[in-house]
Formats: sequence, C-alpha cells, structure tokens
Amino acid sequence: MSTPEAQRKADLARIHILKGQLKLTRDQYEAVLWTIGQVESSALLDAHGRLRVIAHLQSHVDAASGVQADPDKPRNLQARPQLRKIAAQLHAAGRSWSYARSVLERHTDKTTLEFADSRE
Repeated sequence: MSTPEAQRKADLARIHILKGQLKLTRDQYEAVLWTIGQVESSALLDAHGRLRVIAHLQSHVDAASGVQADPDKPRNLQARPQLRKIAAQLHAAGRSWSYARSVLERHTDKTTLEFADSRE
C-alpha cells in the first residue's frame, strides 16, 4: 500500500516528467504552478494541487501529441489506486475505458466509473 509520502514523491516525479515532455522553461513552469496551484514550487503543493497540476500538464502533453481524450476515462484516475489498476488491466487486455464502463453498467445501476465504489 502506498504511503502519503510515497504518493507525494510519485506525484512530484510525474510533474517533473511532464514538465520535461513539454519543454517548459523555468518561467513557464513557475507560471503554471502559480496559476494552477498558487505556489512557487511543486514541493509546496498539497495532494489536490498536485493532481490539478498533473491533469493540466497531461492535457497539454496529450494535445501536443494529438492524442484524443477518451470520454469514458475517469477524471479521478490519479486519485484512485483501484482505477489505476483497472487502467493497467485494460491496457494489458487491449481494451478501452468504454469496455470497463459497459461492465459497470451491466453489474450496477451506475454509468460512470468516477462514481463507482471499490465493491462495484
């Protein structure tokens, strides 16, 4: 099980990887941190702020690479370890998030993965 400190380190590493992929200058990076998280350093971000910065940077990486957003992909993927595990299983099986959503719909009355609890 991931500790809060381990998750913090992983989030900070992800932020810096995304920064590198976008080839942001120091000034651009600090502008993103201030605009999204109201901090001058990623080390000062709380868990929510880190997730917001990651989502913001990832959306720009996806846009730059021409990747189309999957409408069925949960928006809270980074915050929920079980959803990340499902993502890995879907990738390994060559399936999309629409497959996971259809399985959820067949077994529950929910239609969105964001709102499913761990049992569902």
